[in-house]
Amino acid sequence: QAYNCLIHFYKRYKIVIAMSCSSLLTTTLSLTGLLLSVSSLYITITLSSDKTYVAPCDLSPTLNCSSFLTTPYSTGLGLVGPVLGYDHQANLPNSVFSIIIFTVIFLANFSSNMSVVTMMLVLATITWIFKSTVVIMSLPMMCPITLTCLVTTMFMVLTIFNKRKSLDTFPTNKINQAFKKLI
Repeated sequence: QAYNCLIHFYKRYKIVIAMSCSSLLTTTLSLTGLLLSVSSLYITITLSSDKTYVAPCDLSPTLNCSSFLTTPYSTGLGLVGPVLGYDHQANLPNSVFSIIIFTVIFLANFSSNMSVVTMMLVLATITWIFKSTVVIMSLPMMCPITLTCLVTTMFMVLTIFNKRKSLDTFPTNKINQAFKKLI
């Protein structure tokens, strides 16, 4: 009888599975973005200390991490240098900001609070807009790591939007009643 009750619960509340899938996907995408940002930071630090370093992602003159990560747009989100000066403390590599943002989204993803999910959506969308702007401003040079991180951020925005949408339509009272019946 308990087995039939679980089957009924699964059929009636399939949206729970969709929510957990969007959380799992957001977690995977935020960890992927975090790893890409760490590798970008490693290349940036290595390039600044060793001028003869050739990054493994230097594929061609246009797909070249070494050239892309040394442009003025690759630090301070392209804004801090011109506004506050290139020697300002906040003029850090963009990958540092990405590491912070992906970590915040990773940690906030474990919440199902609508306000937290909305904050995640806003943060991911702003990150995607800034990353897109940096890539557009740096054309024709592109970095494969940055492009992959941009695509990862775009999919993360879509996934968080899906999570927010499912939270908005999810009937929480019916779940509580179903658990009470199960017990």
